[in-house]
Amino acid sequence: MTRKSIHNIYNGYFNALFETPAIRDTTERMHFSQPSDHGYVDRVITSSGIEIVDSDYRFTEDRLIRVQSEAAMIELSFCLQGSGEVHVTGNSHELVPDSCSLQLMRDFQAEFHYRSAEPIRLLSIGVPVTLFDSWMVEQGSLHTCSLSGLLDTQSFRMFRMPILPETSRILVQLRDCPYHTSMRRLYAEGKALELLSAYLGAFLFEQNHTKRSLHLSRTDRESIRRAREIILEQMANPPSLIELSKLAGINEYKLKVGFKEEYGTTVFAYLRNKRLEKAWEIMRSGESSVSQTATMVGYNNFSHFAEAFRKQYGINPSEIIKKR
Repeated sequence: MTRKSIHNIYNGYFNALFETPAIRDTTERMHFSQPSDHGYVDRVITSSGIEIVDSDYRFTEDRLIRVQSEAAMIELSFCLQGSGEVHVTGNSHELVPDSCSLQLMRDFQAEFHYRSAEPIRLLSIGVPVTLFDSWMVEQGSLHTCSLSGLLDTQSFRMFRMPILPETSRILVQLRDCPYHTSMRRLYAEGKALELLSAYLGAFLFEQNHTKRSLHLSRTDRESIRRAREIILEQMANPPSLIELSKLAGINEYKLKVGFKEEYGTTVFAYLRNKRLEKAWEIMRSGESSVSQTATMVGYNNFSHFAEAFRKQYGINPSEIIKKR
């Protein structure tokens, strides 16, 4: 399968999404032609054929996007925000915020159902089959972990897990690339390879994979997702764990254990990460100073904010302001 195949798959998706042909095949930012829709898609194609797609958009009306291809590819996809349904050749799944999925497909039909007014933020890394299979050869796992071995007789297969907390920094760095020249492709490929290494290990070789230990009903999962929404809505002044469990309609034990199973980390570690992500976005936009940003995301002590930010991203928050 040639490298071009995966880019043709993405071209088909972009053509349906933007209702206009995607022409270039290297690096581009695409915007909607309809003024009623908002957002963009950033596309980077690396020298090894990996395609990196950073999407951030919302629609004023429900949207249905259809894609069909006889080609094959492997995609590592991160849902950072949003909801919707995806149907791929007889398989259906919902977008789950703060989750990562490994998707393998060939000769498939796909439908993407996006809801109106719902912000969608996705980061996808498409890998050519030949490149993926060459990695599996190096692992000594070609027979069981090649695309054909993993799919067997299926057209589509998906693995999913919460985003690993230790990769949050890499995701932010990849989405906020400091380069705007040819170095951007090299930088993006390096970050993409870091993510692929972490998640292929987790999905296919069970490295650092969190095992489920608590049976959660559908109602429990809905309550845990509601708890997540509450702490994001009340980020600057969040409820205590006991208050949160009451607001979400789930007992405290199930909330603590179930939240970690669903999102890969504790409630308050998740809150800290989201506060710092929001702080990064605010400072990069130029909306506020460092001290104002710290207060906006719920830090009353500036030094605590600076220390947490430096630990998370490896730089001082003031450096983000300087890069604007």
